[in-house]
Amino acid sequence: MAVGSTPGTTDSGGESRPRVLMLGTAEWDAPIATNQHYVARELAKDADVTFVESLGLRRPTLRRADIVRMAARVRKAAGNGSKMIASRPKPEHTEVVSPLVLPVHRAATSGLNRALLHRATQRWLKGPRPRVLWTFTPVTYDLEAAADVVIYHCVDLLRSFPGIDAVAVDRGEHRLAPHTTVAIATSTAVQSHLAAMGFSRIDTLPNVADVEVFRAASRPAAQRLPRVLFSGNLTIHKLDVDLLEAVARALQGRGELLLAGPLAAGGGSFDAQLQRLQALGARYLGVLTHEQLADVAGTCSVGLIPYALNAYTRGVSPLKCFEYLSSGLAVLSTRLPAVEQLAGSSRHVTAAEPADLPAAMMSLLAPVADEIIAARAASAAEHGWEGRGRLLREMMATELARRVSG
Repeated sequence: MAVGSTPGTTDSGGESRPRVLMLGTAEWDAPIATNQHYVARELAKDADVTFVESLGLRRPTLRRADIVRMAARVRKAAGNGSKMIASRPKPEHTEVVSPLVLPVHRAATSGLNRALLHRATQRWLKGPRPRVLWTFTPVTYDLEAAADVVIYHCVDLLRSFPGIDAVAVDRGEHRLAPHTTVAIATSTAVQSHLAAMGFSRIDTLPNVADVEVFRAASRPAAQRLPRVLFSGNLTIHKLDVDLLEAVARALQGRGELLLAGPLAAGGGSFDAQLQRLQALGARYLGVLTHEQLADVAGTCSVGLIPYALNAYTRGVSPLKCFEYLSSGLAVLSTRLPAVEQLAGSSRHVTAAEPADLPAAMMSLLAPVADEIIAARAASAAEHGWEGRGRLLREMMATELARRVSG
């Protein structure tokens, strides 16, 4: 273990802590913290968590970024017994494992990958019960057979993302469905997909955000500027680039478009698109820490979600909605189903057609009273990780208790 207790330790009441094996779809040190990082943090309050980094569902290419990524994985696995030293802080009772598996998940590689993954997770497999498999990927190589409770946490329509091996995802979900205790869907589109794949118990829990960090950095109205912020992965597959350019043009001489986040996170290079946006006056802030992003958001007026509508984004539940609201921003988005649903119950969220979005944005740049800023933050208060973490821990405890009593 890197930090905290070893798996199978007991809590102050003498009872064995659950041992959670979490299969992620990202690296622990990914530039932007996602659901899986927060869930690991929250579960570690009541359990010993082993976070397994991405198994590589996206088919590798000969691009430099993929070669660098694969080389880094080899160094991690070979240099530290499949463990790693992470720069992202790890909660107590958490370890991170970086398995060396082939990033191809078909019949020809399944035997080898199964052996490699099981070897990397031996401590969990051979340790004491209770054991929980909490997986964000359906490609599990039969680890569910060793778990007392299996939770499949599906945060988007993974099979639809460019480069993802849809065949491996579909096969994995079909195999995992009958062994899953409960599946978690983050949107109604994901819920419908899971039902079609055969999952019988599905809880729909839209994404939430680290709202307190953003609320604490929110500024009063007098300190707000006519800035429009987009934070997130800058990738051509998720973003409507034409819309972003229209936004940048509309803001010329009247405001500023700020972009924050990693470039080309799984969807092709964004370099040329960024150059065009910068030529139109947009400012790229790079990859910011959570606290840095909150400081920037606290000075802005509008939070933008300029996603293209496609098979992948229709299942997305953007947690940035609640980051923006917690910062006191008005939220403006394309008509993503999850955002439209939120807009139906919140006057602080607007979903618009791309052609209408720049005009709607300009109206939202008008100064507002401090009371409006406070109301926006208040509307996001119940969508934070404190409450969600408590709910997930209770879910885990309930399912374990049912397994024991059953």
